[in-house]
Amino acid sequence: MRCPNCRHPVTETARFCEQCGVPLAKDVTAMHQKALDLYHRGAIDEALELWRESTKQNPKFSKGFYYQGLALYDRGDLVGAINALKLALEFEEEPFRVYFKLGLAEYGLGDLSASIRNFKLALELNPESAETHYRLGLAYLRSSNLDAARMALEKAININPGYTRALHILGMTLAQQGEVEAAVETFRKITEISPGFSAARFELGMALFKRGELEMAAEQFRQATLGEKRFAPGLFMLGEVSRKLGKFSEAISAYSEVLSINPRDSEAWLRMAESNIQLDLLDAARENLRQALEVNPDNQEADYMLRHLGEMNTPHKSGVDAEKTTKEKDES
Repeated sequence: MRCPNCRHPVTETARFCEQCGVPLAKDVTAMHQKALDLYHRGAIDEALELWRESTKQNPKFSKGFYYQGLALYDRGDLVGAINALKLALEFEEEPFRVYFKLGLAEYGLGDLSASIRNFKLALELNPESAETHYRLGLAYLRSSNLDAARMALEKAININPGYTRALHILGMTLAQQGEVEAAVETFRKITEISPGFSAARFELGMALFKRGELEMAAEQFRQATLGEKRFAPGLFMLGEVSRKLGKFSEAISAYSEVLSINPRDSEAWLRMAESNIQLDLLDAARENLRQALEVNPDNQEADYMLRHLGEMNTPHKSGVDAEKTTKEKDES
């Protein structure tokens, strides 16, 4: 900590600067500096008390209110943070960061109209802030205004073409708008910039899956799970694609991985049963279905399959039935 007047080093408990004699105990700038030191060391409560004291000493001390807002935001007190930040606005000469933080806090509370308004005010002061355009896009997306979300996200990316988070949300927005081709290209761009971005690979896989490009989708799901070994959604979709491709052993392996992460995934038990049926492994399928019903007794599909398992047409049974029909025709 340093004296705000002469910058001479002083202790946290010093009441006066030994070098120039300036009183420190009630100097709001000194209190702010001490609070910052505490804040950066993780002592948020102590820092908050100092900032509160600083604004009591000087009710126009905007920094004190702003940092109170930050500390309260960090503690999860979003209402308190908003109140402090609004007080900071009254005396702040450069309010960009205050508007931005207000937008974040209001977004956290679900007050999306207020959040959008404050992000827009922040952008009037700093239109080149890619992060603010991105946050505005998120607020619009959460409000189901896809066109406005897309516009804000595209502005963020124009400012920072390598902004993978904005690209990711833009890709999801495009997919929701039904623009699958554009979504695929956007997700591909992310994987080129950041090959280990598992969520983007997953979304690329989903877009390819919707286009019917199953082999390519499977590769993206596989890559997503390489980066995140316990990424259950990627493993489940790898199982789904493998099943649709007729690769039932691979599907079972993928579903097994899902269930090792979450053994209460009724859907994974059900799809594993379907794959075992296709391999004529009826005992395994029966056990899968029992597990699915144990997790979710209301799973009607699993209940139906378990009751009619013996009647189901498996590849093995189909061949036997066809052979039997041919033999009966010959005998007649």
